[in-house]
Amino acid sequence: MAGANTVTVDGLLKTNYEGFIAKQVNDKNPLKELWRTETVPYGGSETEYTAHVSRNVSPMFTGEDGAMAEAGAQGHVKVRVQQKKLMGRIRITPEAIYDTSKGEYAWKQARKDEMDGLIKDLARREEYALTLDGRGVLARVDDGSPSGATLVGVDAPGGITNDNFGNRFIMAGMFVGFVNPTTGALRTGIRKVVSNAAAGDSITLDSAPDASVADNDYIVQAANSSVTDVLDTSYENAFWGIVALIDNGTYRSNYFGVDRDVYDAFNSYVKAATGPLSLDVMQQAADVVDQKLNGKTDLLMMHHAIRRVYIAILQADRRYSGAALARPDGGTVAFKQGDLTMGEVPIKALRDLPLDMVFGYDSQNSGAVKYESEPGKWVDEDGRILVRVGSGSSARDAFEAWYRIRRQYHIRYPAVNWRLDGITGQTIIVVRPAGD
Repeated sequence: MAGANTVTVDGLLKTNYEGFIAKQVNDKNPLKELWRTETVPYGGSETEYTAHVSRNVSPMFTGEDGAMAEAGAQGHVKVRVQQKKLMGRIRITPEAIYDTSKGEYAWKQARKDEMDGLIKDLARREEYALTLDGRGVLARVDDGSPSGATLVGVDAPGGITNDNFGNRFIMAGMFVGFVNPTTGALRTGIRKVVSNAAAGDSITLDSAPDASVADNDYIVQAANSSVTDVLDTSYENAFWGIVALIDNGTYRSNYFGVDRDVYDAFNSYVKAATGPLSLDVMQQAADVVDQKLNGKTDLLMMHHAIRRVYIAILQADRRYSGAALARPDGGTVAFKQGDLTMGEVPIKALRDLPLDMVFGYDSQNSGAVKYESEPGKWVDEDGRILVRVGSGSSARDAFEAWYRIRRQYHIRYPAVNWRLDGITGQTIIVVRPAGD
């Protein structure tokens, strides 16, 4: 039967707009907020300091009229720190600027939204870097025939050994290149990421990789589709993170100009292939750094999956009791993301940390430093922030703005810290932070 309904009267209906924009991007950067560093101004070609690394070996007990040991000397080595740069840019048309400039025309000003949003996106990229080793690697190729299809298997997220969640740091829309891990040379051909597999084990590209791309190649971010030089990729251009700073040469044998194979004072204690996590293995690591350089662990950092392993270790010893025995509580403060403790040391679960590592950190004695020449600014050396796009036949009625950060993270006393690698027994649930 014909009649009026919401379909036939649709032309009469108004849309009711709610003055609210739902924030569906995870902008929390817990490691950066947790990891307090001393900021040191940077200038010149590099920052250099001297480290005392060995003693005079001549002290010797001797008999009456006995010979003395040959003279020794104090050992010193120079540490040299250089800057790394993180940049981003926006492009916006005058129509987008002016047509959203007043509240009666738009819920938010497009210019402000783009500029504020870029700063938050740069902070997100910095958070990713702080959990890794500074190589700027997104993942490794995990595919025996990567040139055979647009779907490419990936593992080792961030270039850190692990078979799980290989695409966790890769975003759809990124241009990526492939680096030969032996030579550091960029393979032929840049590709664009179309999508990430929900299972975390593959990415889909806009076209199949070049035939030169091989299994275990590094996947790195490229500036655009025309890149042919590794300089124009993220490879070896990232801020150093805790995997490099709390390390024994596994990922960074050259520690700011110091050979860790020669100078053990720059090695953190790292237990490779740890296997099952236990209270004793963490106690061993804390004891080692105390003996080595008086390290006093006061912070533990791990991924949520390893925190669940820690909870399981203690499960048999816990009493399940609430306010009354009729209402037992089977959880811990971790259920509402509170901090557990190990020997009264807080345990922080951080989403971007490697999936099978635990970090023991001495916040008081590490000498954590952020060498910084540019804390973050819109590029304006020519007196302008918004710059016209192109000129002559390439001109467009649009504007660009660039944002720049120049700094490097450093730990002066890495030997007071420790790391457990290759922890087993955790359940990995692939969860990508909202907005990535």
